[in-house]
Amino acid sequence: MTPEAFAVVVPAQDEAELVGDCLDSVVTAVRGAGVPVAVVLVAHRCSDDTEAVARRQLSRLSGRSEGRVLRLGHGTVATARSAGNMAALHLLAAYGVPFDRTWLLSTDADSRVPADWLRQYGRWAATGAHAVAGHVRVSGWEDGESAVSRTAREAYNHLLRTTGPHVYAANLGVRADAYLEAGGWPDQVPGEEHALLAALRERGRHSVSAPEIVVGTSGRQAARAAGGLGELLGRLASAQSTPAGTFARAVPRQALRSQP
Repeated sequence: MTPEAFAVVVPAQDEAELVGDCLDSVVTAVRGAGVPVAVVLVAHRCSDDTEAVARRQLSRLSGRSEGRVLRLGHGTVATARSAGNMAALHLLAAYGVPFDRTWLLSTDADSRVPADWLRQYGRWAATGAHAVAGHVRVSGWEDGESAVSRTAREAYNHLLRTTGPHVYAANLGVRADAYLEAGGWPDQVPGEEHALLAALRERGRHSVSAPEIVVGTSGRQAARAAGGLGELLGRLASAQSTPAGTFARAVPRQALRSQP
């Protein structure tokens, strides 16, 4: 079914430095969507200016696109994603769009989405998919880039080639009725995106991998969540003298190897 409404949820923990660029890309992607869109920034345990930056960016939305900043002082990032989705569905309720025509998109505050992000998800939604897992491009870590050592970069690309398809909460879309039926984001961190897709599959919902939908994300090595992508990158960078084949056995790969 072709989407008739979108929600975009971004959890952020002390992301004042990066959340402006993230929301700038989201606002660009939302512009011209032609359907109601609710964008919710969840300021999760923030002590910096994340909220102020987010409010400035979301004030640029107009028409049937609305933005809200939600402050949350407890729970995990999965709690923040869940709270954001419910707030977004509350905003969209005024439009009366059925849940089976509403899509919930997820990204992260250190990421930038492409300008045609919503359209790309819309195309997959029209094929009957209930969930779509896009790809991420990690800044400085892909082939041919040089933000980290050659050995660490090769180890990262080795993981990409030998694992997958991959799932990232920074680039994931789920139809709202399927999401609600599955009970929402499982409170499992890290790996909440994998747990959500597993819950969907258990209920017979159809998920697809869409590597052509690419979100750019930071290559920072300071982990915001234990066991997440930042921790993986940090371990690859700190063990850069180890042969690449050893990396594949030494690092947590929850963020890289789940089936969509």
